[in-house]
Amino acid sequence: MKSIRRIWRCWGLAALVALAANPASAQSQNSQAVRWFKLGLSETDPQKKIVAYTQAIELDPLFVEALFNLGVAHKKQGDYARAEQVLLKALNARPNKIESDTKVQILSELATTYEKIGKPKDCEATLRQVKSLTVNPKKLALISFALGRLLYEQGRYQECLAELQEGEKLNPALQGDFTKLIQSAASELSRQELQQRELERLYAAAEKARTTGNPGEAKALLEQIRAKKSGYKNVEAQIAALDSLLNAETKKKMLAALYEQAVKQASEGNLESAISGFENILQQNGGNFKDAQTRLETVRQQLAQKQLNDKLESEYAAGLAALKARNWTGAILAFENIFKTDRNFREARKRLREAQSGLDLENTETVLARYYTAGVAAMNKGDLGRALAAFEKVRKSDSNYHDVAALLAEVEGALRREAEAAVSTTPSPAAPANVDSLYQAGLAAFESNDWMQALVAFEKVQLLQPNYRDIVDRLAEARAHIEIAKRPAVVAKTGENGGKALYVGGVLAALVLLPLIGAVVFSPAARARLHLMRGDYVAATQIYEHLLARHPDRVKLYPTLANIYLFMGRRDDSAVKVYKMVLQLHLTTNKRDEMSAIVAQKYLIEGRTDSDAIEVLESALKAEQRRTQS
Repeated sequence: MKSIRRIWRCWGLAALVALAANPASAQSQNSQAVRWFKLGLSETDPQKKIVAYTQAIELDPLFVEALFNLGVAHKKQGDYARAEQVLLKALNARPNKIESDTKVQILSELATTYEKIGKPKDCEATLRQVKSLTVNPKKLALISFALGRLLYEQGRYQECLAELQEGEKLNPALQGDFTKLIQSAASELSRQELQQRELERLYAAAEKARTTGNPGEAKALLEQIRAKKSGYKNVEAQIAALDSLLNAETKKKMLAALYEQAVKQASEGNLESAISGFENILQQNGGNFKDAQTRLETVRQQLAQKQLNDKLESEYAAGLAALKARNWTGAILAFENIFKTDRNFREARKRLREAQSGLDLENTETVLARYYTAGVAAMNKGDLGRALAAFEKVRKSDSNYHDVAALLAEVEGALRREAEAAVSTTPSPAAPANVDSLYQAGLAAFESNDWMQALVAFEKVQLLQPNYRDIVDRLAEARAHIEIAKRPAVVAKTGENGGKALYVGGVLAALVLLPLIGAVVFSPAARARLHLMRGDYVAATQIYEHLLARHPDRVKLYPTLANIYLFMGRRDDSAVKVYKMVLQLHLTTNKRDEMSAIVAQKYLIEGRTDSDAIEVLESALKAEQRRTQS
């Protein structure tokens, strides 16, 4: 087929060239221009021809024949762009005086030039001009063939057939050539019509699939159309719209699957996973998907109740164990703790009476000692509620008993901070979707070490909802990082033997020994607290030391670690460095005087006289003066 097209193209061009011939005589009043024109006609060297015609045109810029011949010369040299320019000048030099035959010749050469430089529309328009100026049937037949071949090349087979059938009648001598091209055009037209019908069928099927709710099938059909004919109707726009719809449906199916999974987990009692699932759904769908919000609140309540029941069971078991060991005070504290929540839990009332009867047989000093010991043990384990109850009982009997007043103040302060932290980390049941998105943006910025961006996001969250989740701690951490970035020289090296440096900045609230409340969170800090509750102080210190080595900016952990060191009686270099950090950063702690004394003693042994040492020694001296005065 390609070889046939090449033959027809060459034949068509030859037909057009046959229409063009040099004018019979030069039409110019300038004799010098005519002399150069004739010299150009006689020259056989193409370059000399171009020079001669150019000289003639310089002498007579409107010399039509010279312009025409110059354009033909450029065309023969393959310079079609220059040929086009010159032939157009020849056509427009004397538009009202140019002879019809000359105009036909110029237009014929111009048409073949357009063909060469790939301007089919200009070529077609020029050929139609030639056709309108031609009256000779044989020449008209040639023009129709050239036009038909041009239309065939553009895939305009219907127009091609009309043009060829018209030209075929004008010159029977060319009937064979016309017949071959007509048959080929008819065949292509038939194929084109079949393709058009197939495209229409596919388009109709795609429309039906779309309207009946099958976007995937509709997209597949439209993609078939695009493969067959790019740009057909509005296929591209429809495919884009279906892509968007399919993405939305995929997300909807994914959320539905997550929803079903969360519902199943809730029904099976896997409440923590169900809560995580519902929160994930609401976060991805802007806080609105079916009844996920209602179910989330229900599961949260179920989890809270389960945790409460577990706590009561644990307290009851502890009370029974204490009762069996004749630890009357421990049993009373356990059963009273149960009474605060559920007065009808099991046989707590009966067991409490048994413990009180046992305690009544002991003297006051023994009772006070038992309650005091129980309070200290509970405090060391982080069980602040039980510690408070035990110390209250001691104070009611003897407010001056040992240091019970100071211990009560410490426990009450810790419980107050715990309550504030619990409020700040409790999510609002109707948290706005934009608060969630801002919080997530802040977390993303925090993970990317973009502290300022994180700070801005968290501040917006606090403005919209002051008690949202752990926003207070997040803000403190972000500010600490920004402070570190501003003052990178604030460094406390971890020991004489090297090790990682602790970079700190900002002032954060102290984190005292707190019990685990609510759901068990398996974070390092939570595991450390669990170790403290069990009395495993070595394991707890190892976790806190590891956390600070990895995250030296979490300054709120220093007071916690310092308190554990004090309880363990540690005065080694590692402990002293933590005490110094708490003192230098002015972190909140009620053990400041003890730390100052230990650090001061360390400085005295080392014989240090720098400003830091002097400041610590002065602080220790003031603490000692306060103690002696009291």
